Amino acid sequence: ATHRGELAVLHIPGDLLTWNGFVNLMDDIALCWILGMKIVIVVGCRQQVDDRNGEGTKRSNAHIRVTDSDTLRILEEEAGFVRFEIERQLNRCLRLHGGGDVSKTPNAPNGNVLSGNFFSSKPFGVIDGVDYQHTGRPKHLNVKRVLDIVDNGDIVLLTPVGIGPTGEGMNVNSESLAAFVAASLCANKVIYCSNDSMLLKDNDSGKTVQNFRVKDSLALLKHFEVDVHGNYFVTVGKETEEKNFREVAMLMKLGWATRALQDGVERAHIIAPTNGALIEELFTAKDGTGTCISHDTYESVHPEDDSGDNEMSNTVDYREEFVAALAEEHEPKWPKAIGVDLQ
Repeated sequence: ATHRGELAVLHIPGDLLTWNGFVNLMDDIALCWILGMKIVIVVGCRQQVDDRNGEGTKRSNAHIRVTDSDTLRILEEEAGFVRFEIERQLNRCLRLHGGGDVSKTPNAPNGNVLSGNFFSSKPFGVIDGVDYQHTGRPKHLNVKRVLDIVDNGDIVLLTPVGIGPTGEGMNVNSESLAAFVAASLCANKVIYCSNDSMLLKDNDSGKTVQNFRVKDSLALLKHFEVDVHGNYFVTVGKETEEKNFREVAMLMKLGWATRALQDGVERAHIIAPTNGALIEELFTAKDGTGTCISHDTYESVHPEDDSGDNEMSNTVDYREEFVAALAEEHEPKWPKAIGVDLQ
């Protein structure tokens, strides 16, 4: 298989656990593992915490949650729930594909889903006058332990609950955690699966933009005033802040994915995990189903076909035109975000 032996960090937001295609996503991840990929999963639980907290008590600034003691307790409980659900469903898929019952299929790969406190965290503290309390950022990952696990054929599962300097729990944004983990492991890929996943379309040409180089992505983020800092704290410009949540969420994922590539990851993908989309993105389609970001022109396309070099040249020219359109001072071409239907 094309990606055999490669290490991929996948981010799964908590709201996907209630999506009717969640089991199919677990099947796709299990199939990637069967095909020889090393898998680390970072699962979020924002939706579960919001449902428990209620809209009236939800506090955030620049889309980063302010976590008080009551919210932290809810987070710890919901993180345990989403961890169990991922373990339960993924272990079922591994057994289904012959990866969990050696007595029935002795020649099949054998794997388990392992979770634990593999990373420490550090509080954001007070930023621009806002005390983020128990909200923090990832500080250190036990790289050797994680690599030992995936090299042994098992899957690592992380939740957004980190351990602070004095042993207290910390709420770490799961998207930023995925980027941090991927960079710390020098992963081949970081993959964001989200029902907020969107595709960008150049209004000038009408073409959908699915492939970015890092510099293209940085130009786009600069245009929308989205900045992911070295501590993985994200800031969003005022005009962008006023856009709808799905557009801002997509831009923030693009920001964290780009930060991961700047910190050493080879390639990033943002996909809507419809049935088979993960497999199609990684193994089959030339254009894939989502957005792909990589370091240079030749890596920035999805798995290639036999259409020759002309297709590659056209892709390069198009990207240059797209970035030039974004950078145009007098009449900026704002990309139009188009939603992905998960039904």
